[in-house]
Amino acid sequence: MISISEICSRIQTGPAMRAETFDLDVVFANASKLCKKYRIVYDPDNPVPSDNDLADRTFQAAIDFVVQTGAYCPDTSSIIKFTRDEVLQAVANSRGRCIMGEGKDRYEWTPRLPDSDTQPWYHVGTGIINTDERIVFNLVRSYAQIKQANSVSVPALERIDGCQVSSGTPSEILGAIRSIKIARDALRHAGRPGLAIANCISTAGTPLATIAASSPQFGLRPSDGWLVGALAEMKFNMGALNKAAYLSSWGANIGNESGPMIGGYGGGPAGVAILNVAYRLIGILVLDCDYHLTFPIHITKSCSTTRDVLWPVAVSSQAISRNTKELVWSLGYIAAGPMTKQFFYETAAYLAAAIPSGVSAQTTHPARAVLNDYVTPMEMLGSVELNEACVGMSRTQGNELAKELLKKYEDRIDDAPTGKRYQDCYDINTGSPSQEYVDLYGQVRGELRTMGFNLRS
Repeated sequence: MISISEICSRIQTGPAMRAETFDLDVVFANASKLCKKYRIVYDPDNPVPSDNDLADRTFQAAIDFVVQTGAYCPDTSSIIKFTRDEVLQAVANSRGRCIMGEGKDRYEWTPRLPDSDTQPWYHVGTGIINTDERIVFNLVRSYAQIKQANSVSVPALERIDGCQVSSGTPSEILGAIRSIKIARDALRHAGRPGLAIANCISTAGTPLATIAASSPQFGLRPSDGWLVGALAEMKFNMGALNKAAYLSSWGANIGNESGPMIGGYGGGPAGVAILNVAYRLIGILVLDCDYHLTFPIHITKSCSTTRDVLWPVAVSSQAISRNTKELVWSLGYIAAGPMTKQFFYETAAYLAAAIPSGVSAQTTHPARAVLNDYVTPMEMLGSVELNEACVGMSRTQGNELAKELLKKYEDRIDDAPTGKRYQDCYDINTGSPSQEYVDLYGQVRGELRTMGFNLRS
């Protein structure tokens, strides 16, 4: 294990470089070179490959990438370097387990393998902004009422006491504290007070607000989970390291968060497959993290369900699950919004790529996760049920299902239906769905079962 103090020392002594040079001459150049060296080639005809050798070559390429690239600190314009022995030792020393929650809702998360019938970790919910505290309460309560849920996300608040929550102001700290209070109340109301909150803290946009609102008197516990995000690509700023220093001193669960971009400095799908594995290695080296949240995403389409995103999701997931004990949940951003059939088609394709490839998957996020209030419990329930239906599915089966599903939505990604807001398809006071949405989900659920998803009756 490399300490945060040692990371800070390497930031001060590491090679100096302009960010633009690092992006192009280091990240992009190394990804391109290693794709050629290890013969990592994108195959659009098979969005979910089942080639173990390809997965293992991708893992070896990622090790080379981390050694050759390191991580960049934009605050000091310097590179944090690691040796090959340090990378290999970090993988060998991986804890391979994470315990979250309290009491009857205390769960242990363990690794999976490709084609496995091992249950994944069911993380339910999103950090999408909501405009009404009643919606936040209803969402978290509904997430906890999904029996498979091992942990939940808490939405972000748009306002507190009528005041816009603004980054770097007292409203941000107050909003972050309020969001946790609402969530804890909702979890108690659902009868699951011990359930872990594992996206701490979505209302907090700055490290200062995260640290302030994480004080135990406001409701968080070390058995919850905090996300510490990397910047694209392969960058950690001082804010992220400040959070990590606080959390590691508290013994809290740290989640390494990253979203490499197809069409960004990693290049195309093959380069991003390498980067997505490299981020897992960097996460344990820099943060000594307990788990990982990964969301490869298309740079212009802003979603995760095109075939050139499904492929690196599948390949990198297989590389990680076959060669490490790291705990990963993969997150899909869906182009279509709530109360649309396309949302469930895209979700099914994403999960058919991720779950058979040996990782866990967070419930997918509707409407590209950019529209306030565009999330409901129905999308989360559908994600959990499809997630469960993919357990025990082979990669070959996942590939065939993904290809069939792509036919249903691939040409509609750019003009995907936005769907409806929470308050347009749920009763904001009772938290109950409209009959129209219940009927639509029943219809699409039947279609997916006919396609081959083992959805329970």
